[in-house]
Amino acid sequence: MRRAGYAGFSGDGLQEARPPDNATALPAGAWGYLGAEVAAAQGFHAHRRAAPGTGAAPAAGAGEAYVTARVDCDRQAAERIGAPPGPGADLIGRLFADSMAATGKDERVVAATAQWAACMAAAGFRADDPATLPERFRTVAETTPAELATARADADCTTRSNLAGIWFTVLAGYQRQQIDRNAQALNDHREAVRAQDAKLTRLLAEGDAGPTP
Repeated sequence: MRRAGYAGFSGDGLQEARPPDNATALPAGAWGYLGAEVAAAQGFHAHRRAAPGTGAAPAAGAGEAYVTARVDCDRQAAERIGAPPGPGADLIGRLFADSMAATGKDERVVAATAQWAACMAAAGFRADDPATLPERFRTVAETTPAELATARADADCTTRSNLAGIWFTVLAGYQRQQIDRNAQALNDHREAVRAQDAKLTRLLAEGDAGPTP
């Protein structure tokens, strides 16, 4: 874009991606609720992280010339980056979905979930599946006392039933089996990702200078 005449272009305000952290992740799911202190403070609402800084102001752009430049630059970027690294990503997604489904049906997880449900009922909260609890409060904008009480009971029953410990142990077991059965395809995908990562690193290093001859 700068070579096209938009010297102030800085990504149209796109922010640097930031990975999730323990403070912003929602610690509730099919495994129960992780963390009594978090449950008492935020319930089933994810912690609100401060908005990222706005960074450099984007270049003012409007009109047909600007749109044409954006389209052309997007095309050039796509051509230089190339296609995603093979079918490995689809395989990983399928294996992950399969491992989650198998975990949910595993008799050890089913038994632990039943213990969790009995604990919740004894505490005055009817729920057959911990994954459904966040849905009850999804449409509520602010955290309520009832939500906090439910989350605290969820965290307590998760600990008492060891649901999370059993759930993640079982999940890891299925995923290790999948890795062993698909080792070659996964290794091929890893090498493809490494190669594309090296290519992206080189392209970023080239910057506005364009491709190296």
